[in-house]
Amino acid sequence: MAYGILHAMENNDNNRGRLSITIHPENRQTVYNWLEDTFSISPVETQRPQSPILQLDAYFETLLHAQIALQVLPATLPILHAEANELRAEEWTTFWQHHFKIEEIGRNLRIVPYWEDPPEDQRKNLIINPGLSFGTGGHFTTRFCLEQLEIAIQQKQPKSLLDAGSGSGILSIAADKLGIEHIHAFDLDPVSIEQADANASRNRSPISFKTADLLNEEFYLPSADLICANILTGVLLQAAPKLIQATNLRLILSGIREIEADAVADTFIQYGAQEVSRDGDGEWCGIVLDKYLKRSPY
Repeated sequence: MAYGILHAMENNDNNRGRLSITIHPENRQTVYNWLEDTFSISPVETQRPQSPILQLDAYFETLLHAQIALQVLPATLPILHAEANELRAEEWTTFWQHHFKIEEIGRNLRIVPYWEDPPEDQRKNLIINPGLSFGTGGHFTTRFCLEQLEIAIQQKQPKSLLDAGSGSGILSIAADKLGIEHIHAFDLDPVSIEQADANASRNRSPISFKTADLLNEEFYLPSADLICANILTGVLLQAAPKLIQATNLRLILSGIREIEADAVADTFIQYGAQEVSRDGDGEWCGIVLDKYLKRSPY
């Protein structure tokens, strides 16, 4: 889900930029959505005890990036105050170690921050440095894709995976550890590709991540048994015919707001898919579809 403007680099020796926005609680969703749509960054929400005011913090690669984000805040956005400041490298490390913990997902997967010692048992450990690329398992959309990836492997026995909008690389790494033989992964953001490559190396997963634009007409989308597309709704709708054509068996779609789910499902059904399941958390949604294969009359 890295189809955005700014992402942070993996190098933890660098200081970061932070855009802090204070809002009334009733305006949370509007501001939150704007930040995600504009920068593909999920802000962190905090609220002081006995205070009616919320704060949303969005983290960027540098102070300059945060200052640019501050300058492009629309005047119509319902905010009380906004400021950009620098976050020292040691503060950044402390931030992630506080918010990103070991987490078990599905029946066989476990996400492990790179600074933690991975437990030794039957689960597959996915060792991840989150940086600011999308994909830590803490967000509903990533968790949904990981859970559905596991289910699809059990039900469909796919031999190949296409990971569209790979972000941190977590879905491709999980697929490799769950036994999928052929994996093609790409993202629009070259910084995310660097981070995904580093995460694959940590996990000893032989995956080559590519920089590519799904909506570029000249970009050839290789076919795969299973396609995971954890990207924004607007991209999914435009790329629906291309994704359906490339799918052999199943599509796992996420990055969809619940209010947009019917439109996404209807579009993919129109182009030759049938809905298998969907799930949501009240804000975000994921949809699973199988490619519709016409049965022979004989």
